[in-house]
Amino acid sequence: MEEKTNPWAARFELLLNPAVIRQRAQVTISPLTDLAEMPVDLACKRLEMALDTIFHPTTQCVAVLQRLAGIAHAHCVVSYPDTKTFLGGLYSNDPPLPTFSPPVCLTGLGGVGKTKLMEAFRRVQFPNQEILVDAGHSPFPLNKAWSVTIQARSAPKDVLRFLAGSDGKPAELINKCRKLGFRDGIPFILADEFQFATGSESANARVTQMLLSLGYIGIPFIFAANYSLLHRLYRRPEEEQQRLLSNTLVLIPDAWTSLDWVDTLEAQRVVAPDYFKYDSKGGAKDFHAYSAGRKRAMAKLLVIAFRTEHARGGIVDHRAIRLAYESSEYARYKDQAEILSAQAIQHRPDKNRKDLWCPIPAEATKAQEFLDFTISARQEKFAAAELESALTGSERRKIREIRNGEFKKTKTSGKVVPIGRKASPTAEDLKRNANWYRDQIE
Repeated sequence: MEEKTNPWAARFELLLNPAVIRQRAQVTISPLTDLAEMPVDLACKRLEMALDTIFHPTTQCVAVLQRLAGIAHAHCVVSYPDTKTFLGGLYSNDPPLPTFSPPVCLTGLGGVGKTKLMEAFRRVQFPNQEILVDAGHSPFPLNKAWSVTIQARSAPKDVLRFLAGSDGKPAELINKCRKLGFRDGIPFILADEFQFATGSESANARVTQMLLSLGYIGIPFIFAANYSLLHRLYRRPEEEQQRLLSNTLVLIPDAWTSLDWVDTLEAQRVVAPDYFKYDSKGGAKDFHAYSAGRKRAMAKLLVIAFRTEHARGGIVDHRAIRLAYESSEYARYKDQAEILSAQAIQHRPDKNRKDLWCPIPAEATKAQEFLDFTISARQEKFAAAELESALTGSERRKIREIRNGEFKKTKTSGKVVPIGRKASPTAEDLKRNANWYRDQIE
């Protein structure tokens, strides 16, 4: 291998280009057909799976993926500067990796796309390969990121055992992961679903130990955390917060006025264009209100609407989506949207739903934008209600007939429009102290 080349870092150079990331991250499928001829449950299952498979990389998604690619690239440049350093680290008792690698915490509302974004980061990376460093060694693997999904009963040792592929004491497993990770050129560790390991103070401590264990491997890693887990981590001691929450990214719903939101709706529409007959641009505001800008909620809304309309051919238009929003099957998502709206106006979390409140302060201008839009939407709702109360009985009946007919673009739903909170990442100086953790586990 020529010393001027660095195959460990070179695999990420193309990914520093946002256009390349967008192209590699996007997932489309062939349009679904014959859904109306299928039994309703089978048709809905096909539709649900298709909506879950597609991935439209928004501007925000591409920025996060580019950030992660940049971190991985920097790690490889520093950790593998030349063949001599690689071979020296390979035969060393402790490879030349950082003592502690502070994680990236990716947080956001449930259903906003955290897991899908982590899947996309693994997808944009180039396939595993091998490199030949000299004539005296067989080719070495050059692998993609490690992925680990945290289960409800996982302990720190379980996570390390999974990555190391063997058993042993936690400190031994950490050292083995460092050796394997360095040898195989692992650029990143992806950890998801930590929230399922919480539920008590002891569970919170266990999650913290899992995260610290991953950090002491010395390879960059990212973990996804919903707001409820973030609240729990903020109750941990200050030194733990500094290690785990110094680099936090908040994934927020795209604004209804953005091209990204319209494109997301369009990406969902073309999954079944013979049945989804809504106007993505014309319905952007109302659909955002119904879903609070969450992709999972919007997909759920479309499936409910399709199920309701299946007997009539499965045509999902604006009217069908509005009726699905009012259905009992969608009630949980609807309640969440209303809570998000109330929180924005009152500027405090719902005491029973902290999972819907981000503990990281939002930028003032973005928080005010959310608030202004929510207040405006409520004023429209109250004004419409006041006007309707002044009508005669026959006039009110006529309005109900119109509402039950085809959806008019010029009409509004009279519902609160909760634009996603646009929180900005915070950054604190990391205080490293490797001995603290090792003293706890050895």
